[in-house]
Amino acid sequence: MTTPSEPSQGTRVLVAFGETQPEMLAELHKAFGRFEEGVRGSQDHWLQAPSEGRWSPAQVAEHVLLVNENVGRLVALLLSDKALRPMERTPGHTQDGRRLAPANLEPSAGQPWEALSARWEASHAQLTGVGERLAAADLGRVAYHPFLGDLDAHDWFRMVTYHIRHHRRQLEEGQ
Repeated sequence: MTTPSEPSQGTRVLVAFGETQPEMLAELHKAFGRFEEGVRGSQDHWLQAPSEGRWSPAQVAEHVLLVNENVGRLVALLLSDKALRPMERTPGHTQDGRRLAPANLEPSAGQPWEALSARWEASHAQLTGVGERLAAADLGRVAYHPFLGDLDAHDWFRMVTYHIRHHRRQLEEGQ
Protein backbone atom coordinates (compact mmCIF):
# COMPACT_ATOMS: atom_id res chain seq x y z
CA MET A 1 0.00 0.00 0.00
CA THR A 2 1.29 3.45 -0.85
CA THR A 3 0.25 6.78 0.54
CA PRO A 4 -0.88 9.74 -1.52
CA SER A 5 0.94 13.02 -1.83
CA GLU A 6 -0.41 16.19 -0.20
CA PRO A 7 -4.20 16.18 -0.68
CA SER A 8 -5.91 18.93 -2.65
CA GLN A 9 -8.37 21.32 -1.00
CA GLY A 10 -11.25 19.31 -2.47
CA THR A 11 -10.01 16.02 -1.06
CA ARG A 12 -9.32 17.54 2.37
CA VAL A 13 -13.02 18.42 2.53
CA LEU A 14 -13.93 14.81 1.76
CA VAL A 15 -12.24 13.56 4.95
CA ALA A 16 -15.35 14.80 6.78
CA PHE A 17 -17.02 11.68 5.35
CA GLY A 18 -14.79 9.32 7.30
CA GLU A 19 -11.10 8.88 7.96
CA THR A 20 -11.12 5.14 8.55
CA GLN A 21 -12.77 2.38 6.56
CA PRO A 22 -15.45 1.74 9.24
CA GLU A 23 -16.21 5.47 9.44
CA MET A 24 -16.48 5.75 5.65
CA LEU A 25 -18.92 2.82 5.54
CA ALA A 26 -21.00 4.24 8.39
CA GLU A 27 -21.24 7.62 6.64
CA LEU A 28 -22.28 5.91 3.40
CA HIS A 29 -25.05 3.93 5.11
CA LYS A 30 -26.28 7.06 6.88
CA ALA A 31 -26.34 8.95 3.57
CA PHE A 32 -28.31 6.17 1.87
CA GLY A 33 -30.85 6.10 4.70
CA ARG A 34 -31.36 9.84 4.69
CA PHE A 35 -31.67 9.96 0.92
CA GLU A 36 -34.35 7.27 1.09
CA GLU A 37 -36.22 9.41 3.64
CA GLY A 38 -36.04 12.28 1.14
CA VAL A 39 -37.39 10.01 -1.58
CA ARG A 40 -40.36 9.02 0.59
CA GLY A 41 -41.03 12.67 1.40
CA SER A 42 -40.93 13.64 -2.27
CA GLN A 43 -43.46 11.19 -3.66
CA ASP A 44 -46.32 13.70 -3.86
CA HIS A 45 -44.29 15.88 -6.26
CA TRP A 46 -41.94 13.21 -7.63
CA LEU A 47 -42.08 14.30 -11.28
CA GLN A 48 -42.32 18.05 -10.65
CA ALA A 49 -39.20 20.21 -10.92
CA PRO A 50 -39.10 22.92 -8.21
CA SER A 51 -38.27 25.59 -10.81
CA GLU A 52 -37.22 26.07 -14.41
CA GLY A 53 -33.91 24.41 -15.18
CA ARG A 54 -33.93 22.29 -12.00
CA TRP A 55 -34.42 18.54 -11.79
CA SER A 56 -37.51 16.86 -10.39
CA PRO A 57 -36.99 14.53 -7.40
CA ALA A 58 -37.28 11.62 -9.86
CA GLN A 59 -34.43 13.03 -11.94
CA VAL A 60 -32.31 13.76 -8.86
CA ALA A 61 -32.74 10.16 -7.69
CA GLU A 62 -31.88 8.74 -11.10
CA HIS A 63 -28.78 10.94 -11.37
CA VAL A 64 -27.58 9.88 -7.90
CA LEU A 65 -28.16 6.26 -8.86
CA LEU A 66 -26.12 6.64 -12.07
CA VAL A 67 -23.26 8.19 -10.10
CA ASN A 68 -23.44 5.46 -7.44
CA GLU A 69 -23.23 2.72 -10.07
CA ASN A 70 -20.32 4.35 -11.89
CA VAL A 71 -18.36 5.14 -8.74
CA GLY A 72 -18.91 1.61 -7.43
CA ARG A 73 -17.33 0.19 -10.58
CA LEU A 74 -14.51 2.74 -10.48
CA VAL A 75 -13.65 2.06 -6.83
CA ALA A 76 -13.65 -1.68 -7.58
CA LEU A 77 -11.17 -1.02 -10.41
CA LEU A 78 -8.97 1.13 -8.16
CA LEU A 79 -8.98 -1.65 -5.55
CA SER A 80 -7.99 -4.27 -8.13
CA ASP A 81 -4.61 -4.94 -9.67
CA LYS A 82 -5.94 -4.30 -13.19
CA ALA A 83 -4.01 -1.76 -15.21
CA LEU A 84 -5.54 1.71 -15.24
CA ARG A 85 -6.02 3.05 -18.74
CA PRO A 86 -5.37 6.73 -19.37
CA MET A 87 -8.51 8.71 -18.59
CA GLU A 88 -9.83 11.83 -20.20
CA ARG A 89 -9.01 14.80 -17.97
CA THR A 90 -11.75 17.21 -19.00
CA PRO A 91 -12.57 19.73 -16.28
CA GLY A 92 -16.20 19.97 -15.21
CA HIS A 93 -18.52 22.80 -16.17
CA THR A 94 -20.66 25.05 -14.01
CA GLN A 95 -23.73 27.11 -14.74
CA ASP A 96 -25.02 29.77 -12.35
CA GLY A 97 -22.62 28.43 -9.71
CA ARG A 98 -23.90 24.85 -9.98
CA ARG A 99 -21.76 21.96 -11.11
CA LEU A 100 -23.18 20.32 -14.22
CA ALA A 101 -23.36 16.57 -14.60
CA PRO A 102 -21.53 15.06 -17.57
CA ALA A 103 -23.89 13.81 -20.28
CA ASN A 104 -23.52 10.15 -19.26
CA LEU A 105 -24.77 10.98 -15.75
CA GLU A 106 -27.78 13.08 -16.74
CA PRO A 107 -31.16 11.55 -15.87
CA SER A 108 -34.07 10.77 -18.15
CA ALA A 109 -37.32 12.74 -17.98
CA GLY A 110 -38.18 10.92 -14.75
CA GLN A 111 -39.12 7.44 -13.62
CA PRO A 112 -41.22 6.23 -10.70
CA TRP A 113 -39.19 5.25 -7.63
CA GLU A 114 -40.47 1.69 -8.04
CA ALA A 115 -38.60 1.53 -11.36
CA LEU A 116 -35.36 2.64 -9.68
CA SER A 117 -35.52 0.99 -6.25
CA ALA A 118 -34.02 -2.40 -7.21
CA ARG A 119 -31.04 -0.69 -8.87
CA TRP A 120 -30.78 1.62 -5.83
CA GLU A 121 -30.52 -1.38 -3.50
CA ALA A 122 -27.99 -3.03 -5.82
CA SER A 123 -25.86 0.14 -5.88
CA HIS A 124 -25.92 0.25 -2.08
CA ALA A 125 -24.80 -3.39 -1.95
CA GLN A 126 -22.10 -2.75 -4.57
CA LEU A 127 -20.74 0.28 -2.69
CA THR A 128 -20.88 -1.62 0.61
CA GLY A 129 -18.88 -4.43 -0.98
CA VAL A 130 -16.12 -2.16 -2.22
CA GLY A 131 -16.26 -0.17 1.02
CA GLU A 132 -15.47 -3.31 2.99
CA ARG A 133 -12.23 -3.62 1.00
CA LEU A 134 -11.03 -0.02 1.40
CA ALA A 135 -8.52 -0.82 4.15
CA ALA A 136 -6.36 -2.64 1.58
CA ALA A 137 -6.47 0.17 -1.00
CA ASP A 138 -3.31 1.25 -2.79
CA LEU A 139 -3.72 5.00 -2.39
CA GLY A 140 -1.28 5.62 -5.21
CA ARG A 141 -3.88 4.38 -7.70
CA VAL A 142 -6.00 7.35 -8.71
CA ALA A 143 -8.66 8.33 -11.22
CA TYR A 144 -9.55 11.82 -12.37
CA HIS A 145 -12.66 13.64 -11.14
CA PRO A 146 -13.73 16.63 -13.26
CA PHE A 147 -14.11 18.96 -10.26
CA LEU A 148 -11.78 17.47 -7.63
CA GLY A 149 -8.83 16.23 -9.68
CA ASP A 150 -7.11 12.92 -8.99
CA LEU A 151 -8.86 10.86 -6.32
CA ASP A 152 -7.81 7.56 -4.77
CA ALA A 153 -10.27 4.80 -3.79
CA HIS A 154 -10.87 6.36 -0.36
CA ASP A 155 -11.67 9.77 -1.80
CA TRP A 156 -13.92 8.38 -4.54
CA PHE A 157 -15.81 6.49 -1.83
CA ARG A 158 -16.08 9.62 0.31
CA MET A 159 -17.12 11.63 -2.75
CA VAL A 160 -20.08 9.34 -3.43
CA THR A 161 -21.26 9.87 0.16
CA TYR A 162 -20.88 13.63 -0.26
CA HIS A 163 -22.79 13.42 -3.55
CA ILE A 164 -25.71 11.49 -2.02
CA ARG A 165 -25.94 14.01 0.83
CA HIS A 166 -25.76 16.99 -1.53
CA HIS A 167 -28.67 15.71 -3.59
CA ARG A 168 -30.66 14.71 -0.50
CA ARG A 169 -30.69 18.40 0.36
CA GLN A 170 -32.01 19.05 -3.14
CA LEU A 171 -34.88 16.65 -2.47
CA GLU A 172 -35.65 18.42 0.80
CA GLU A 173 -35.76 21.83 -0.88
CA GLY A 174 -38.82 20.74 -2.84
CA GLN A 175 -40.73 19.43 0.20
